Amino acid sequence: MKKYLIDPTKHWCKANLHCHTLLSDGCLTPEEIKERYMAHGYDVVAFSDHEILHDNSRLTDEHFVALTAVEYSINDHADHWRDEKTIHINLFSRDPHNTYHVAASIRNAGRYYERFKDEYRCDGYDRVFTKEAINEVIRRANEAGFLVQLNHPNWSLDTREDYMQIEGLWSLEILNYCTELETATEYCPIIYEDMLNHGKRIYCTMGDDNHNDGKKDFGSYGGVTYIGVDELTYDEVYGSMEKGNFYCSSGPQIHSLYVENDTLVLDCDPAMNVVLTSRNRRFRNTWGEELTHVEMPLEGAVEYFRITVADAHGGRAHTNAYYLEDLKV
Repeated sequence: MKKYLIDPTKHWCKANLHCHTLLSDGCLTPEEIKERYMAHGYDVVAFSDHEILHDNSRLTDEHFVALTAVEYSINDHADHWRDEKTIHINLFSRDPHNTYHVAASIRNAGRYYERFKDEYRCDGYDRVFTKEAINEVIRRANEAGFLVQLNHPNWSLDTREDYMQIEGLWSLEILNYCTELETATEYCPIIYEDMLNHGKRIYCTMGDDNHNDGKKDFGSYGGVTYIGVDELTYDEVYGSMEKGNFYCSSGPQIHSLYVENDTLVLDCDPAMNVVLTSRNRRFRNTWGEELTHVEMPLEGAVEYFRITVADAHGGRAHTNAYYLEDLKV
């Protein structure tokens, strides 16, 4: 019996889960972002402007979903921002109209407060850079119906000690496209692997973090998360995100992935390498010039497995970790 992990009968929305507009420090309006991303085949954009939640649901229609989101910063306040360790997290709201700021104070809103003070509502929690406070922010967000993603850990100067102490995350951003272009440090699947190996059951995503400086497209259209839905609605997109029904890619697309008789079967865009990774150093490779169909035995996999598809142009597609115990259900 086939158990589909990436079901070809679903519509796989093309999504950017990290975006900034003129509502914070971006250079384009939400309407302009929608127009440009739709022109590049996107169905979904999370409008994750800094510190302030905005309801952009007017942009949602039968062809496009505008996810309500925000990027929070939790800083250790060094003398210079280049030395400042921080935790940046995206919060994705279950309710598209929710603009109430959990785990937030006027101080946290910073320079954006004066622009939006008439609509800024918060619970008054003042975020500080401690293990306990970071986890309290995430706990409050989860209870209020937000999925929480850890963003660009290398740019944030986060160490292993930092990210291993965080609880309640939904996902790790394993490619922040704009920051990767700027610093060559923000493609970080090894951090995802480290977290999985040490018991963190989270998903992995990619996003652009586009600011469109000078109204140009630098840092756009490079970190895609493909979300499987039956119909393009806010509830369907959010529900699939919540259940992990997605994969992410900087290039090749995965068309189908299923397990049958302890064998993993993959169909994808032409690839030169497909890697099945499991706990610690357990992995399998399939090499070729134009791989589009790969079958790999799951024998030897421990606890979980995930797939990486690499193409000849440097693009990488990553699945989430799939747990063997869940496949038995």
